[in-house]
Amino acid sequence: MAKASPGRPRTQRALRPPAQEAPSETHGGEGLEQPAFIKALENLNIGELRRVITFAEARIREREASEKAATREELQRLAQERGFSMADLFGGLAPHAPAKRGKKTTEKGKAERAPVEAKYQGPNGETWSGRGRLPKWLHAAEAEGKSRDSFLINPE
Repeated sequence: MAKASPGRPRTQRALRPPAQEAPSETHGGEGLEQPAFIKALENLNIGELRRVITFAEARIREREASEKAATREELQRLAQERGFSMADLFGGLAPHAPAKRGKKTTEKGKAERAPVEAKYQGPNGETWSGRGRLPKWLHAAEAEGKSRDSFLINPE
């Protein structure tokens, strides 16, 4: 490797491997010329290419959703024009509202949960489900030597 001149620092270019041949200007070996947008990708760095992929995938999802909806509407219109229902044509495969899955959420965004049934009852009518922090009344009773099982509502 040639030494750098004393007054000039060595650049990164000197450390890079020799450039590879430029890819052919044809696409897929079919003799077709690459579109301009494909040629523009040649100048992007890895981060920019990843952003292009993310953007393109989002566009594909949007386009698929809108084209599916348009096709569904067109099929429903054609079926109605000819006196059929979608169920007549597609049986159990007829489009319908998708089933809602997951937990229902409140206005604050937290999932609604059914209250848990009480498992323990204290001497003054206090109750505890057995979940979460130990209540003071049960802590005090256990400190006195009483068994937690003696406070069970439904001992089984």
